[in-house]
Amino acid sequence: MMHADVLPSTFLGHVLPGCAFIAWALYWAVHAIVGGQNGPPSVSLEQTVFLPVFKVTVALVGVWVEIPGEGWYPQDVMMSWQHVTMYSVFGLSGVVDLMARRGLLSSGATYVAYAAAMVNSGFLFWAHSSHGGVEGLVHLVLALAFFFAAAVALVETLRPSAGLAWGRIGAQLVLGSWFVVGGWILYRSGWDLADPARMGWTYMAFSWTAIGGSVVTVGARLAAGARSGA
Repeated sequence: MMHADVLPSTFLGHVLPGCAFIAWALYWAVHAIVGGQNGPPSVSLEQTVFLPVFKVTVALVGVWVEIPGEGWYPQDVMMSWQHVTMYSVFGLSGVVDLMARRGLLSSGATYVAYAAAMVNSGFLFWAHSSHGGVEGLVHLVLALAFFFAAAVALVETLRPSAGLAWGRIGAQLVLGSWFVVGGWILYRSGWDLADPARMGWTYMAFSWTAIGGSVVTVGARLAAGARSGA
């Protein structure tokens, strides 16, 4: 059970990264559409300086939000530090992007850093799945979404393609959306998180989230294709 005093910041701790991941994925998609990008992607993960700076800035804000305050229970403190770690590794991936732009690291390092941040975060949220019930299921699905996005990025380092780039965009869009939906389920829905019936609803909520993310991604790719053929 979460301490009542930390519920608002714990909910924010899910919505903030969720919105950041969504904004990041949508930026990729819009950039691809505007550029008519439906062919082989750039050798570097981030093609503009905006996103690396965005990663570092959001990481700093996220760490500040998640630092535990007085009166937190030990379990809450541990979970908060896991969120702090997640923000930190993505902030470091932004630093890698900036170093690659200056020629200090290879462009492939940007994909590896992104994948490493995804795997690290997935590992941390996998630990949350041991709680069982709806809470465990929400975090298990979240961990799997992190691992899937990491796998796509790693394959991109070997065989970059437009299809994989769009797959990465879609995976991150679903990941971010599930952060928000999962946060609502855990902290705002009022559900009995130990009710087995709510487990079924949680599976269905993710199904809807995945469908929505797929529709947006496919639509964006079609728009990019149409623009490149114009």
